[in-house]
Amino acid sequence: MKKITKLLVVILSAASFTLSAFAGELSVTGSANASYKMGGADSANGKGIGVSNELDFNASGEIYDDYTWKWQTQLDGASAVNDDTRLEISGSTGTVGFYISENDISSKLGYGIGAMGVGSDFTGPTTVEWGTTMNNYNNIGYATPAGLLPAGGSLKIAYSPNLNASSGASYKAAGTTETKVVGSDATAVRVDFVPMDGLKVGADYMVAKGGADVARRQQSAGVYAKYATGPLTLGMARTGYQPIAQNGFTSGTLTYDTLMYGAQFAVNDALSVSYSEEKADRDTSAVIAPGGGTTAGVTVAMKVKHLQAAYTVGGATLGLAIADASNSDYTVNKDERTTTFTIGMAF
Repeated sequence: MKKITKLLVVILSAASFTLSAFAGELSVTGSANASYKMGGADSANGKGIGVSNELDFNASGEIYDDYTWKWQTQLDGASAVNDDTRLEISGSTGTVGFYISENDISSKLGYGIGAMGVGSDFTGPTTVEWGTTMNNYNNIGYATPAGLLPAGGSLKIAYSPNLNASSGASYKAAGTTETKVVGSDATAVRVDFVPMDGLKVGADYMVAKGGADVARRQQSAGVYAKYATGPLTLGMARTGYQPIAQNGFTSGTLTYDTLMYGAQFAVNDALSVSYSEEKADRDTSAVIAPGGGTTAGVTVAMKVKHLQAAYTVGGATLGLAIADASNSDYTVNKDERTTTFTIGMAF
């Protein structure tokens, strides 16, 4: 009896070891950041202290041969809703993923200038209309494997079948009734290439289809270039965005055109500084009045300047970001200036 018991213990131990070798691994990552921010619009300057509340729960494992899987859910924002979730399967043929409020494959931030973060995406102070991105919706995506395309190229494609589906949708969630105000579905594509050492270029395009009876479809596009040589990095990008299309004859049609450029310099291994600008135009087309006559089109030119510095000491990064916007939020004569001090530790 004792021999049988010992044999069962050995078998169970071996089975446990085998299963653990193929089971997925779970980890928690995130960052511990704090900020002190001052400034804002001339009419409403303020001061605020913030502490990050973002956590990423990650799991991964093997399926067979060279195919692996990765799952991730994020807790962020002011609530504990798992609003950003992904499940990806990767192998020699590329990566296929299912995404809930994830998979932003736009190229708007590809120029990558910012010691602390890219331009207005990091500190504002204004809202730059780069265009709707795929991570605003629940979607399915595909990315080619490394080395498949020439010149170090890669291709990403994403498709959202329902533009009214809510974030945080869990397994077996029913589809949300479509209003089709924006459209019934959307498709996005992005390409990136590395034509020479230090240079990376790319472009993206996204369009919503099958919407309500409007003059034009919602669409956005962008291109970028980033060149790094030694301690210096130069970047430039341009985006165009047309929101839900209006009737161009009676209400005008909005378009947004944004040019971004800047430089970043690594002074040494610890200190990095950057300067960048964003020039964003909001254009409203001319309007034909019902009874005749035409109202001229209007263009509001917004400009944002960003000066940033990051200094790493031990396991901490100290940051300073100054942003200065004129005609902020595409509002004439509205100026905003913010100064943000940060300290962060990754884990």
